[in-house]
Amino acid sequence: MRILAWLAFLLLTLEPAVAPPSRADDKPALFDSPSKLKPGQTGLLKSKSKAMGYFLRLPKKYDAKAGARLIVFLHGSSMNGLDYLRSFESMNWADDAILCCPNGEQGTDPFGQNNFTFESAPYVADVTEEVQKTFKTTVTYVGGHSQGGFLTYSVILLFPELYQGALPMAGDCWMQNEPNLWEDEPKVHEKQKEIAVAVIHGKADPVVNFSQGQHAYDCFRAMGWTKLRLYAPEHLEHQFMLSPVDDALSWLDAMNGREPKRSLDLARDWAKGDEWGWVLEVAKASKDKSPALVKSAEAAAAKAVEKMTAAMKGKPADWVPQWLEFWRVYGSSAPAQPLVAKYLENRHDQRHEGARLFEAARGMLRGEKKSDGYEKLEELLRVAPCTYEAYYAQSWLAQRK
Repeated sequence: MRILAWLAFLLLTLEPAVAPPSRADDKPALFDSPSKLKPGQTGLLKSKSKAMGYFLRLPKKYDAKAGARLIVFLHGSSMNGLDYLRSFESMNWADDAILCCPNGEQGTDPFGQNNFTFESAPYVADVTEEVQKTFKTTVTYVGGHSQGGFLTYSVILLFPELYQGALPMAGDCWMQNEPNLWEDEPKVHEKQKEIAVAVIHGKADPVVNFSQGQHAYDCFRAMGWTKLRLYAPEHLEHQFMLSPVDDALSWLDAMNGREPKRSLDLARDWAKGDEWGWVLEVAKASKDKSPALVKSAEAAAAKAVEKMTAAMKGKPADWVPQWLEFWRVYGSSAPAQPLVAKYLENRHDQRHEGARLFEAARGMLRGEKKSDGYEKLEELLRVAPCTYEAYYAQSWLAQRK
């Protein structure tokens, strides 16, 4: 799966994303500083390092004292930031936000075809900081489509201090930065987990297979993300403008305490669907801490802890996938804390053995010893079921033919 993510990112440099092309008469002026933009204007700029160009739109009603959301959005392959900025505007998505759409550094025409690379994340971070320092930003989200979706995962994991939310679309984590790589840096990992992540991937996507979006989502579940959501429209293909961007932005706002009245209405709906982790996030951000919602969430969590504790006495192949979902939904609740703490203690103790068995199994599966590789995965589940690698072990064993 990690190799597939790597190959897909490379192939996407040849696959055009779906967004309206820039018109000849729709070319914003070049500005030498973002501070020169006025409300309602869109400009083309170069970062101070000159490494990356970007399009920046100030909302028409921008108030310098109140500030605004900043949304940094990364284009698909062989595209440009302006096409995506205009797509946001034509769909009336985030009209109240400062919208920043960088161009990939591989390209000579800012209005033509551009591509990001594996080294683009620091340049995106530079652009983000430049805009944050120029304008008052109340919250910052980063997202991207296709090639930009792959890059989004890299950006939030490498520069978590800059962002409070992410909406990666039709992408995947590549092997160099799955979230487990920060297990030995707990302070960084905790900062990463504060970022709400709304994964969007159509099940009918013919360009980037849905399994890759599912993989990225599962990677974050396997590292204990509670502010995590998967949007998986049944008939959505690779089209950007048909994606549920507006809904995802509302969810990110709720996870970050924005628009509290609307968020509380959403939380009551989520409670009906047993999405208690999201309910708790909204309750924590509400003015009165919503004691009734918290009480309901804690009661549901207590029952889930009892069931999960019983399940963990059975076969790891059965309870490991259950744990991923339990952790996501109930991981931030008070009743779940003792069980989560014990699980993490076991993960620490089992890490060395889990990594050793996983590497051995992966080598065998790549070669001609597939049956031996599956035996190693089964051994991994027996001796190191609490490790990150156990997620891969149960997943690969379930898919074997």
